[in-house]
Amino acid sequence: MGKHLKALAGRTNPETVALFLLSGTVLLPGCDLPLNIFEPRYLNMIDDALKGERLIGVAQELEDGSPTKIGGLGRIVQFAEMEDGRYMVVLRGLKRFRLGADIDATTPYRQVNINFDGFETDINVHEDDNTPEALRANKGERGALTMAMKSYANTLGVKLDWENLRQIPLDRLVDQAAMISPFGLDDKQSLLEAKTHEDRRRLLIGLMHLYSTAPDGDNGTLQ
Repeated sequence: MGKHLKALAGRTNPETVALFLLSGTVLLPGCDLPLNIFEPRYLNMIDDALKGERLIGVAQELEDGSPTKIGGLGRIVQFAEMEDGRYMVVLRGLKRFRLGADIDATTPYRQVNINFDGFETDINVHEDDNTPEALRANKGERGALTMAMKSYANTLGVKLDWENLRQIPLDRLVDQAAMISPFGLDDKQSLLEAKTHEDRRRLLIGLMHLYSTAPDGDNGTLQ
């Protein structure tokens, strides 16, 4: 790991974080989340984040307006200001966290205490794993995921670039698919909170098959 990456890794354990509440969206370690920012409170949040370590917490917003208890910490890795005042940013997931109490802050956006208890084994996004995919992927596991993805993509009427998808490491493919698939809030949260990549992969496959067989691709949760 280079000096710059070591420095970044050492600054990714904040005790408090600005919280971006979203519905139907989760942020997993190592994955990128594009965001279109237009609400004044969140424009202010981005301004403040860019002055510091560029860290933002993402959690799902429940029906009563409260956040889920587990979210994802991200760093702004891309930023652009549009002519109409919107910000286009990309957050890179760093690690999962548990939400604590709100901070009594004067900012228009929410700030919360967080901790990383139980997520010590999340991947270190600042370290490169150069192991060839052929040496770390079980063909049966990847094949089961591919079948589920094809079925779900067909239900959604989406065309996927299978050649490029084959080049993505299995764990990363599972995480990216979990993030972009249009599942319900509870299912998204279950994918985020899965203890291991194996658990997430199995859950993702089950959800894809469930959503593929539901009428019009519309869908409850996996019980």
